[in-house]
Amino acid sequence: MRFGGLFAFALLAAPGAAAAQDPAEREAMIREMQERARVATTPGKYHEALDYYIGEWDVELAMVMPGAPPQRSRGRAAYEWLIEGRWVVQRVEAAEFMGVPYHGVTIMGYDNFARNHVAASVSNMDTALNVVRGVVVDPNDRVTALYGTLDEYTTGELAKPYKVVTRVVDRNHHTIEVWDLGIGPDGAKVLQFDYTRRR
Repeated sequence: MRFGGLFAFALLAAPGAAAAQDPAEREAMIREMQERARVATTPGKYHEALDYYIGEWDVELAMVMPGAPPQRSRGRAAYEWLIEGRWVVQRVEAAEFMGVPYHGVTIMGYDNFARNHVAASVSNMDTALNVVRGVVVDPNDRVTALYGTLDEYTTGELAKPYKVVTRVVDRNHHTIEVWDLGIGPDGAKVLQFDYTRRR
């Protein structure tokens, strides 16, 4: 059980709390907290869906800056369970990206309590931890859109809004797009990662 649940149970067990409640009311509160804890901590369908990613992938990276031809690079990606059935870690390595070798790591999962998908990413391109949260945006559970902010050191911008869109194409292909929401009225796609499962 998470620390928040333990803290709540400790409050209920305190002498003052026990004296202020009759046994039936106290029992009902405990049952309610137990049910909330069960819902918040039990993996569900979105955790099961993470199994799709597990394995080795070839990846093509493309920087798609408005008004310029795409800059492309190839690499490899590996997904594995960080915590079985709950959290997946992705590691991507490319021979060259923006002129230097690229290495990125992302932890991804689903937060039952917040009811959203969450991902946290780091790379050798900067020293930032970037976090995005979002939801499934199509009826077939194949597209998710996650939103966050990042600090853009190349322009000096702080808390620039962006989104990450993941599209599951089929069993052996998926894409991850990064959108700069500060470009134009609807934002602009600036990065795309195309994944093909290795055979």
